[in-house]
Amino acid sequence: MGAMDSLRPEPMSGWRRQLNAAAWGAIAVVLTSLFLALVAYRQRFAWTLPLGEIPALPLMTGMMLAGASFLLLGPLLRLGTHLDGIAGRRLLGFIITVGLLLRLMMFATEPALEDDQQRYLWEGALVANGLSPYRLSPADGKAADRTTRLGQVADQAGAVLERVNNPKLKTIYPPVIEAAFALAYRLQPFSLNAWRLVLLAADCGTLGLLLLLLRDIGRPAPWVALYWWNPIVVKEVFNSGHMEGLLMLAVMAAIVLAKRRHFTWASGALGLAAGIKIWPLLLAPLLLRPLLARPMALVRPLGLLGLISVLCTWPILAGGLDERSGFIAYAKDWQANGALLPGLRGLIGLFGAPYELAGRLARGVLAVTAISMSLWLARLPLRNTADLLGRAALVTLALVLTSPAQFPWYAIWTLPFLVFVPRPGVLAMAVFLPIYYASFYFRGIGQYPIFRDWIVWLIWLPIWLLLAREAWTTLWPRHRWRRAANQLQDQEG
Repeated sequence: MGAMDSLRPEPMSGWRRQLNAAAWGAIAVVLTSLFLALVAYRQRFAWTLPLGEIPALPLMTGMMLAGASFLLLGPLLRLGTHLDGIAGRRLLGFIITVGLLLRLMMFATEPALEDDQQRYLWEGALVANGLSPYRLSPADGKAADRTTRLGQVADQAGAVLERVNNPKLKTIYPPVIEAAFALAYRLQPFSLNAWRLVLLAADCGTLGLLLLLLRDIGRPAPWVALYWWNPIVVKEVFNSGHMEGLLMLAVMAAIVLAKRRHFTWASGALGLAAGIKIWPLLLAPLLLRPLLARPMALVRPLGLLGLISVLCTWPILAGGLDERSGFIAYAKDWQANGALLPGLRGLIGLFGAPYELAGRLARGVLAVTAISMSLWLARLPLRNTADLLGRAALVTLALVLTSPAQFPWYAIWTLPFLVFVPRPGVLAMAVFLPIYYASFYFRGIGQYPIFRDWIVWLIWLPIWLLLAREAWTTLWPRHRWRRAANQLQDQEG
């Protein structure tokens, strides 16, 4: 198992075991208390309140405290106690129960400073009623004749339609996730909790797959706490309702199937994941890497992946890639909470490129970087399951770090891999990404450029520094070995 084996804890006994159990309980109490605050103060996040009256800074502070408490899980798991046997099963039961409780608590909250879920509910209604979100924008719904089917759906939507952001844009979401939106509508029309129920079912599936992979690599099941108790997952999926809860189920299913050498089914799962968000296609070179020695064996997996991709692309193209297309707007202009894209754009601008051209060139550089990382990590044969998971973690991490938009929920793309590769820089996201909520405070006082140009660096610099430190300590022994080998060769010469 390589480096992953070094993370298996040594058994403890006596007072140390009791102290360790108390620490687990204390972290659970802190996390539960902080998320209970979102329940208790849910009215303070009502959509009808002016932005300046919403407690963005207290939310940031509470989430950073939750992240700091979450970080203590790393030392607990590394030191470890009763992670195997009956005691380990009891601890796992406690971890699952607390994580489930945190998720269910969010069903009683108002989405804090997010409104993407309003579009999910609106587009789910369109699809369930036989209408295309690739042809119709929310603005079309508002203007529709109330005697038409679209007008009737708009009437039924009520406040949901009024709250959809970027109402002039058609959808930015592929067809598979649109089907999930429609499922939530069928459970209960325009119900955020119906959508949360779909997400909860998916997240429980992700939990099961993570436990399966932990067993495969021989690591104790309580390591799953690094995902199941992650405050970013709890807040962004179950308070804000972001779709990443469904996305990661499909991604992890593809990895499990590829690990079991069911490559055609893995391609199918990966295609479904790309039908939620497009980026999982970057995992295809890695998951199908074992078939390179048998090119004919690639025909069925690639054929299925291609078929699903075509089926998912067709309604998008049929709806038109015009100025109202969410896909075009996202590719050209979407950016938020990032430091890398603005920094790179500014660097390119120093060479005389106009602002708009510099931005597009910067996006191109970041896209090429993510694609190159995917291909480079697939260049060598996979050694074992741990190697597969480690490389997949790097692909998703590279994608998060190079994305033009770096919202906190985008970090969920790489968070399940913490269970197998607990990088300090990724763990630290739980502490630093909540600084994003301060952006709403600065918007509220009309000083957003302060956040955009300066405060955003407080998020990413610590994360990059921790990742750089890990990379250096990982590579340094190799460099030292090479230097020693060169010195020995010189002496022999």
